[in-house]
Amino acid sequence: MNAFKSVITGAVLASVAGLAPQGADAREMSLASYFPANASFVTEMLEPFAAWLTEQANGEFSVVVYSGGTLGRDPNQQDRIVSTGIADFGHIVPGRNPGVYPHYGLFELPGMVTSVEQGSNVAWQLHQEGILETGDNLKIVSVWTTGPYIIHNRDRIGDISDLSGVRLRVLGQYQTESVLAVDGVPQAISITEAPESINRGTLDGVLSDWSVYDSFRIAEVTDYSYTMPLGSLAMSLVMNPDSYAELSPEGQALIDSAGDQWKTMWIEFYNSNLERILADGVERGHEVVEATPEDIAAMREATSHLMAEVREAAGDEVIDAFIDRSEAFMASQ
Repeated sequence: MNAFKSVITGAVLASVAGLAPQGADAREMSLASYFPANASFVTEMLEPFAAWLTEQANGEFSVVVYSGGTLGRDPNQQDRIVSTGIADFGHIVPGRNPGVYPHYGLFELPGMVTSVEQGSNVAWQLHQEGILETGDNLKIVSVWTTGPYIIHNRDRIGDISDLSGVRLRVLGQYQTESVLAVDGVPQAISITEAPESINRGTLDGVLSDWSVYDSFRIAEVTDYSYTMPLGSLAMSLVMNPDSYAELSPEGQALIDSAGDQWKTMWIEFYNSNLERILADGVERGHEVVEATPEDIAAMREATSHLMAEVREAAGDEVIDAFIDRSEAFMASQ
């Protein structure tokens, strides 16, 4: 039985058998998400994780997911939704606010994250070691990364030279500068607007990982993907510090241990979802063009100035630790 089925089955059995009774004083905690309610990240990740927390809390609290932006639609404001107590939990993209979370820029550099396993394990390790900082007004539950962001496009991109003049939806400073470095045209629009913009012909494609590609209907408007690894997004599951402080010692210990459970579930979810997405793409005739080692090297050379910027913002310790832990992780596989 896989992890997701185990979580859901366990929660159901606990409810039926009375193993996790919900007393009259049990507190309901909210988990905010701007992802659509039917997105696989919500149905196969957030909701099973909320069920797991509820079961493990043994009646002290329950966790309910509020998806679709119910508690706040702006992806850039998710940290404020949690820090101000509108929601007890939420998931944030620190790279959306680089001035607040300068360490997270390193994950967005082309070629730094090569897989969801490498990125997520190293990000979580750096957080546990106290090297990766995520502000002072949030309780960090877990840190993870997406797989590499690649190009999903209406027209075929065969090599790096084909990126000249291509209009791509980007997120943040480093994706913008990476696209500019190869003469592309970055477009800072909402991911929810991207499919219609591609349909209208005002946009050619997007930078995204496969999960975003699937969740926000990019698959419906693009026929090609080019696997140039243009960074990834690191994300954090966060909790309101006051909500955490109100828990019993046992409840706090559960939250402190939940990061490992999230990471395990996330990697399994991401890879199983990726298999489905790629299989669906093959059936539709979607073509995936592999970037050559030469093109990847050319991209890293064209964006080498970004590494210097991130070193200045985050510090040598953070960058060197990421490279060191990544090499150790890869050697262990």
